[in-house]
Amino acid sequence: MKHFYLFRHGETHFNALGRFQGQTLNAGLNETGKKQAQNLAEHLQDKGIELIVSSPLKRALETAQIVAEHLGVPVEIDEHFIEGNFGDVEGKTKEEITEDEIATFKEWIKLDEQFLDIHFKNGESKRQILNRAFTGLNKLLKLPYNVIGVASHSAVLRVILLHLGKKQHDIPNGAVFHVIYDNGKFYLAEPEKFLLLSCCAPCSCAVIKTLAEQKKDFAVVFYNPNIRPFKEYEKRRNENRRVCEIYNVPFIELEYDNERWCNIIKGLENEPERGKRCSLCFEMRLKRVMEYAKQNGYTSVASVLGVSRYKDLNQVNAAADKAMRETKCPYLEIEGRKNGMQELRAALIKELNLYNQTYCGCKPRN
Repeated sequence: MKHFYLFRHGETHFNALGRFQGQTLNAGLNETGKKQAQNLAEHLQDKGIELIVSSPLKRALETAQIVAEHLGVPVEIDEHFIEGNFGDVEGKTKEEITEDEIATFKEWIKLDEQFLDIHFKNGESKRQILNRAFTGLNKLLKLPYNVIGVASHSAVLRVILLHLGKKQHDIPNGAVFHVIYDNGKFYLAEPEKFLLLSCCAPCSCAVIKTLAEQKKDFAVVFYNPNIRPFKEYEKRRNENRRVCEIYNVPFIELEYDNERWCNIIKGLENEPERGKRCSLCFEMRLKRVMEYAKQNGYTSVASVLGVSRYKDLNQVNAAADKAMRETKCPYLEIEGRKNGMQELRAALIKELNLYNQTYCGCKPRN
């Protein structure tokens, strides 16, 4: 058995500016980044790490050196863990990239099998990054150490996590992940303990049942200040709680701050469903739940906001990405539409005799 603690470097000036650093912007840590590295070192001090292996880029190597000095262990450089090559977009912000590059970026950030070969012009694909990262991990298996720290980058960590079954779009600076190798297999050591933001029982019932049967460690959180009138809100809350009781899943109700919700969407009352109002609504609710998750020991947040055919899943994910950047709480994508989930949902609505509302919450459909 071998243990790996994979961590992202601390912040750089270019991170703060939102620039694609890739392999060519080789900046060191800023003051925030140095503090993040110190915090990381303290977090790792009791893990038994015997060696730190680092990407050759300054931001990763400086982070590795700060951690290694604190732990009293050596540092080695390994090119396998260098950041992805982002080709022609390196050095640019999202606002500076071309229309073609924007189209590529929208597919680049998707963490599904069909998008693994997407790459920027003159850059690496996620599959290429994944293959070299695991070549590096397999190389480390041959070293005479049982516990190794690896200082790397967001794209590298993202594809490693994806290969191990975890979709995580945002990797905060200084984030660390514990990976174990045992019996010929790599796997994530820490189980997810996440919150599932539910809008209603019909959208969440199949997901709740499936996750409960998989013995996942999660709780359902009901935070829907967009639902009006309050009697409607109570009806949906009670049905959601009933489903949780059936599958023995914890149910959490957050505040009904409809007044704040109204202020946030002010001026967009007449927007159609899937319009700008929905984006602001998703962002508000996801951000609040992510804040609650961080304050109460949860590792991430998931949601069923995109389960309904009336919703745009890409819009939900975009709102989740924005909320993640603000809260630094990971968003976990949960399957609710494919692989038989819609059929299970329909069967459960009938079997459990669920109240199935006719509008999202803020405004009846035309």
